[in-house]
Amino acid sequence: MALGTKTVAIVLVGGTLLAAVILYSAQDRIGETGNTIMQMISSEAKDNQMHPNDDKEFLKITEWWQASSILKWDWEKPPEYMCRKIEKRGNWYICNDTTFEVKPPCLVYSFGIWNDWSFDDAMGAIGCEVHSFDPSIGKKSFNRSNNVHFHDLGLSGNDSDSYVPTKDIYVKKTTTWKIRRLKTIMKMLGHTNRHLDVLKIDIETSEWPAVKDMAASGMFSKVRQFAVEWHLFPTYPSRSEYVGIYAGVMAMKKQGLRTFRAVFHGKDYRDKTFRFQADVNYVNTLYKGM
Repeated sequence: MALGTKTVAIVLVGGTLLAAVILYSAQDRIGETGNTIMQMISSEAKDNQMHPNDDKEFLKITEWWQASSILKWDWEKPPEYMCRKIEKRGNWYICNDTTFEVKPPCLVYSFGIWNDWSFDDAMGAIGCEVHSFDPSIGKKSFNRSNNVHFHDLGLSGNDSDSYVPTKDIYVKKTTTWKIRRLKTIMKMLGHTNRHLDVLKIDIETSEWPAVKDMAASGMFSKVRQFAVEWHLFPTYPSRSEYVGIYAGVMAMKKQGLRTFRAVFHGKDYRDKTFRFQADVNYVNTLYKGM
């Protein structure tokens, strides 16, 4: 199939056919906005970094498909930080370069456990203080080991004792959970004056309001490494939220978060079953310590 010159340039730069197809069609669909997105991709690709220094740039993203395309490209492009010592800890990864080395007295927060404690136990085994959170597993707060402490609590962008989660493979019936902001949890646990060596989040789309809140409240300044599974499912979050989701991620990256690893678990470009799911690891290149 013949492709236009601009489309081929996007494929070569972004390495992603989806972005090429969508952004090529943008020429006909929204004219000037389509050109703006392509210009942004070309500019960003010059140094293979995302430097959203101008808030006006991501306010130009006005459609759900634009936002999801740029997010997908951001996760697929080569790492922004070249970590020399990527090490597996249970079912997740950390960067153990000298700058970001995880060693006692390290503090780790892990949101989303289900039935896999391997990351939490591995971090506890090296001497980290680990706090694990998951309101979906039906357990009261308890100490799993000397270093691993479980809390019957969820993470989001607000504090609530009556949050109703979306039904999915983990939530079979209507229920309510206690959820808290990261800032609230750190205060509750007496960690206000500490940093998080690793913040891990796998919470089935609740990462979006949590990340937006952390960026707005400046909490990412306390985070040295961030591991997250991003989720965009067919029916939630609503596509009307995608532009805000994109802006939240760009605000996070503006505060120093840079990718060093990314792996997709699923991609579906069909309209009715549209889905992206990816594990992405970041280091905070602006972290200055406490």
